[in-house]
Parts: sequence; structure tokens; C-alpha cells
Amino acid sequence: MTIAAFAPAPQGSLEKALGKPGQLTKIAPASPRPIELLGSLTVNGGTAMTADDAALHELLISSAYESDRGMNSETATIPMSYVLRYLGADARRAHVKASLSRLRQTTVSFRHDGVGYEDVPLLVHWMRTTETTDDIVFQLPEPLRLVMSDRARYAYIELAALPAMSSTYSSRLYRRLVAAIAESGKQWIIDGDNVVTVGATPDEVADWVSFPRSRDGSLHVGKLRERVLSGLTKDFAAVRSFSFSMTTHAAASRGRPLERITFRMELAAPSRFMTRQPFEKGALLYVGGTDVAGLAVESLVWAKASKQFYHPDREPLTYKDWWELWLAAISEMETGVPLSRGIDERVYRGESLREKIASIGPEEAAWRFCEEEAAEPDLSLHNIRGLGEVGRAAREVRLNPVSEKSVTFEAAREVVLTVSPDLDATSQMQLVFKPITDHDWSRRGSSAVTKTLRVRFLDDGQADEWDQPWLMTEDDVVSLMSKIGPHLVGKQEYVA
Repeated sequence: MTIAAFAPAPQGSLEKALGKPGQLTKIAPASPRPIELLGSLTVNGGTAMTADDAALHELLISSAYESDRGMNSETATIPMSYVLRYLGADARRAHVKASLSRLRQTTVSFRHDGVGYEDVPLLVHWMRTTETTDDIVFQLPEPLRLVMSDRARYAYIELAALPAMSSTYSSRLYRRLVAAIAESGKQWIIDGDNVVTVGATPDEVADWVSFPRSRDGSLHVGKLRERVLSGLTKDFAAVRSFSFSMTTHAAASRGRPLERITFRMELAAPSRFMTRQPFEKGALLYVGGTDVAGLAVESLVWAKASKQFYHPDREPLTYKDWWELWLAAISEMETGVPLSRGIDERVYRGESLREKIASIGPEEAAWRFCEEEAAEPDLSLHNIRGLGEVGRAAREVRLNPVSEKSVTFEAAREVVLTVSPDLDATSQMQLVFKPITDHDWSRRGSSAVTKTLRVRFLDDGQADEWDQPWLMTEDDVVSLMSKIGPHLVGKQEYVA
């Protein structure tokens, strides 16, 4: 019998994260990297890389690893559509090709298992297109594939965080800090010291991020501060595995030049993907319950929360407790009526929770809600069963909305549509608003009447509306719903 070598699994599927719009931050894929590669790689040749170049290279490595964890295959393929969605709404095919060209011209150096590799090209690539496909075919160099096959010591990089970084220096420092956290051996502990600090001189930081020096080899510290340090806090805002802060220390000498930088990372709880379920999957039948689209959370989240956020010195919270606390928080968010005084100090409560659900999805928001509650109990100090009753009642109304009086199309003044919160701005425009404006509203008989079409949607996490009067018949509504119905919450609403 052949026993396969251990290979750390990616967290979240790239196909699910990039196969359709708006899923990258919700799936939040992460890919394993050998610590030695994260900590030793430096750029030593080629053109100036951009932040998108660095993000694209990590995506290609991740794609190759996900399809072949042994890294035995010389060639890998990724759809161009995946890359465009990964790099964001402004990305274009020509930009990706230019980025690939820069990567092909760039060489790096790194160490592995006592061996140094110098002037290693990042990749070789070509495009492959048919009538129905547009793919990037690429080859990673053998030394890089060799290092990626080392599973002894590894850490995860968050792929969704990289495109949000404005500078390639930020992404390089991010990899160094991820390696430092892994090397520290520290793991998140509920109610524990979850801070990792890394100190470095300006020269060390410059070496880490391959920051250019003057011709005489000296470092212009002012430029390092401006081009590297000044943007780190903003660039690291999308990182979920830790929260970042930085302190600079000036020397005691005249002029007080920058002498040292301290990077502080406060660890977050492990991803729900990294937490094992505490019982057999069949038992999940009795965990949690269904909810409307945009608020539904997989039952496995509550089961894992009961394990991950267990505190030996507190009353244990069961999976049902976590589910009911979440339902109560959703009810609080929808009604605007605070359930406790702690709401203003919480990220995953009230309107802030609504914004988080819109940006990272309900399951990740629910997991972070549990983490926040476990770190500093608030709602769980109250009557959980009572809060659960409130939450379940609100959920029942969401699932079975009852109108006091049914309004027909003939009696309605408005036709109200609610766009799914899962859609980003680009998807809203393409899948909902464009079909509405492209609809032929002009060829109507004598039965057509003017009614207001009102569309409710989220704009950057904030509730917004768009309305327009149209001369319409009920057939217009039926035709429109056949096109955009899958992208709405529920059916159309007729309002008198």
C-alpha cells in the first residue's frame, strides 16, 4: 500500500472564489507557503514590479498548487476570467498581459534546505485561446516547485488581501511577517496574549522588501518611510488573520533619525476552515436553521464555534447558544434597537454588522461575531434563551413575510425590487440595472399605466434606492423578473 505524502490543503476553493463575481472576499481563499520561501525570497533583477504583479504571481502559485499539491507538473493553466476577477473591476486583459511580461523578466533569490538559488525567473507563460476559452498557461521554475513541495514548515497567505495592497513593498513585508508569526509558534488563544511583535532596523526592512539603495549602497531612510512604511496600515486593513499596527523609534542622536521599527500583529482566531468539527456530520441536522439569502449561515459554523471559542473558566456555549446569539444580533441590526450597551463598541453588531455581511458574507461575519463575543462577552451574559426567542421570531418573519393586505398590480403605485446583497457594484449594474434600462418600455397598448419602479440595493455596504416612473403593464414586470429574478431577494413587491 502506498501512503501519500502529507500536503497542507488550501483554504477555500479558487474556483468558488473566482468562478463568479463577488465571491473572493466571501470565500477568502488562503494558500500554504513554506516558511523558508516567505522569509528568504528577495528580488534581484528585472523590471520594477507593481502590487498587482506580486498579487498575480501569488495567485498563479496558488492555482498550480491547488491543482497539483505535489508540484510535479511543469505546466499549469488558469482562466483569464479568474485573474481579471482577482485583480478587481479595473483590471483588463492587456494589463494582465503586461503584468505577466514583467513577471517573466523578474528574477529572485531564495534559500531552501541549506541551498541558495540565485537569479531564478518567476515564470514562463503563454496565452491559449479558443472560441470559448481564454487561458493563461504558465510554468513555474523547478527550484520554486521544489521549495513549494516542502511541507515541513509552512504558513498561509491570504489571497484576498493581496490585491488590496497599493505597493509591492507591502506584499513583500506581509510575507515576511506571516513567516515571523509562524516561526514564533504562537497561536490564538481565547482570552490570552495573542500579540506577536517583530523589530527591525530600516536597513533590515529595506532588505526584506528589496527596496533600492543609492549607488554607494546607502539607504535613504526618508524614502523608505514614504514609500514603504507610510502605507502599511492601510494596505494591511484587508488582512484577516491579524490586525496590524506599527511604532517607529527615533535615535537619541542629533536630528533623531529613524533607528528601529516595531511591527505589532494581534492574531485573530483561526479561520473556520481550520477548525475541526466536534462531532459527526450527520449530527448537524439539528444545528441552526435556514434563513433568507444573504443571511443564511452553514450549520457547521455554529458547531465549530462551540469548539473553537470554548473557555474553560466560563459557562460553555453550545452550538445552539451561538446560533441564537447570532439571530438576536441580526434582529438587533434590522430593528436598530440595541440589545445591550456594548453595541457601540462592537464591529460585528448593528449597522457595522450589516456592512460586514455585505463585504465578507454572512458566514465569515458570523464567525467573527463569535470571536468578538468570545474575546469579550456581552450578549452571552444576558438571557440567551430570551434573546433566541426574539431572534427566531424575527427570522420567522423574514422567511414568511405576511402582508396585511395583498396589493395587486392594478392597485399598486410602485413596484419594489430588492437586489441581492451578494452582488458587488459591477454585478448590480450588469445583472440588474442594465436589463431594466434595456427593457423596451415604449411599445405598450391602452392598458399601460405609469407606475414607479423602485430598486433597493447596497452601495458600498450602505442601503440605497433608485426609482424611475415607467409606463408599464404587468407583462413588463413578468418579463423583467424572468431576466433579473435570480439576482433579487424574493419576488417583486406591489405597494399601493
